[in-house]
Amino acid sequence: MKSLWLHLYSMLVAAGILLLVVTGALGNGHRAFAAVVGVLVAILASSLILSGSQPWLRRLGLVALAGVAADALLGLAANPKSPMASMAHAFLAPLILSAVVAIVLGTSRSWQRDPIFLQDQGWPSLRSVARNTLVVVVIQVALGAAFRYGSISVMTHILGALVVVVFVLTLVVLVTLMPEHPTLRPAAITLGVVTFVQIFLGLTVVSMGTAKANKAMAAAFSVAHIATGAITLAATLVVALEIWRNVRPAGDQGFTS
Repeated sequence: MKSLWLHLYSMLVAAGILLLVVTGALGNGHRAFAAVVGVLVAILASSLILSGSQPWLRRLGLVALAGVAADALLGLAANPKSPMASMAHAFLAPLILSAVVAIVLGTSRSWQRDPIFLQDQGWPSLRSVARNTLVVVVIQVALGAAFRYGSISVMTHILGALVVVVFVLTLVVLVTLMPEHPTLRPAAITLGVVTFVQIFLGLTVVSMGTAKANKAMAAAFSVAHIATGAITLAATLVVALEIWRNVRPAGDQGFTS
């Protein structure tokens, strides 16, 4: 019952952080909502510690809490004369969301059961592809924040998106070529779908920027693109964690998790 409560509560916190990303993109009521989310994350971190959760979950809770505190300070420092603080503020929020989504995964019923092992086929190593995909998605989120505050050109951001598509597509194909798995394959397919929705939203935002589009609609697509970017990062981390837990490295015949 306690683990179920933590799981449901961490889902609530993740939803709150995603809404915080949306309010940040809209610029409406962001600071007031940020205070509420800060309290929610503090309760989550405390609950993970007091409930005796696994050490990695307790550490993630503290990381999320530290991230919220740092993001709050960056938000106070953010202004038109300080674009670096604004970019860092926009970049940190998706990282916090990913940390909380990892807690959602770690407190889920599927994670409480014993892992169902698959054997890595060798080259390219699925673990290395997952790790590298996570790295390029993090970089792309940073590029998105830099683009929104005018530090890089749109072409740099588009090129980064193309790299992300190649890595995500490779990861999804490698997972689907493996035997059926109850959690890994659905996570990988979800990542693929979310990534292509994100690409569609990005292309729509760019096309609206070059045309005389309705400003309200263009803003809506822009906000959706920012929110889906944060979801893409979280989904990539989920797939990487599922691979870390369920896929044995090539040549490893042991059953350790």
